Amino acid sequence: MTAEKLSARYDRGLEHDRLYEKALAEFRFLILNPRTRLASLRAFLEHQLPAGRPFYVKVLFLETVARLLGREWVSDDCDFIDVTIGSARLQELATSLSLELCDAGREAPCALILTPSGEQHTLMPHLIGLLFESLGWASQVLDPAATKTPALGRALEGADIACIGWSNIRLAAEFKSLVQDVRKLRGEARLPLVVGGAAALDSVDFLVGLGIDCICDSVYSAVKICDSYYELERISQQARAAGRTAVVTPSGIDWLTP
Repeated sequence: MTAEKLSARYDRGLEHDRLYEKALAEFRFLILNPRTRLASLRAFLEHQLPAGRPFYVKVLFLETVARLLGREWVSDDCDFIDVTIGSARLQELATSLSLELCDAGREAPCALILTPSGEQHTLMPHLIGLLFESLGWASQVLDPAATKTPALGRALEGADIACIGWSNIRLAAEFKSLVQDVRKLRGEARLPLVVGGAAALDSVDFLVGLGIDCICDSVYSAVKICDSYYELERISQQARAAGRTAVVTPSGIDWLTP
């Protein structure tokens, strides 16, 4: 019950939590100031957020800041320079934090983060990759241009889940092509596809027609769904190896023996 409440709380976004109101306002000021050093941003995350929270809350904090900047851009409350500076600083910070979490074991599941060729919004893929890492996964963020190179095939070899971010509705053809390439390169080893982004939420029928496994409206829900999927797959494999069947019930997992 506690896990469900926490999941619902974080999935709504930290802007709805009064404990983060002051921190969000102060951090927004810092990232829009070109003179703010990366070390100062990292120190803020370490010492100015509510204490006792898991590491992944830092990632959700950055995601909230990015989303709020996007809302301000849409409502003309900030200009192009603000969005450019803020996005660049957030991505720089995400890359820096990722270095702390890049020691995932060889047995850790791997999430491949993709965007269609031509996509220019690359901040959120890096944040979702960081969120995966904060929850014990390995992740790889592939540059949009690299999806049309042999790098896509190499990246797919070790992936357990693929998450595709799609924000530019004009890239529908490129998105479809990416999905087709992923399935062709994986062959019979089918890879679950989770999709999110502004364009995705406006194209549900299109995505359903492509056979997308899941459409998410937040980075947190995307990662938690992938986490649950991987755990169920692991349990299913253990059951098959033991000659049993694992069945999901309202009370948990039941193990059945033929």
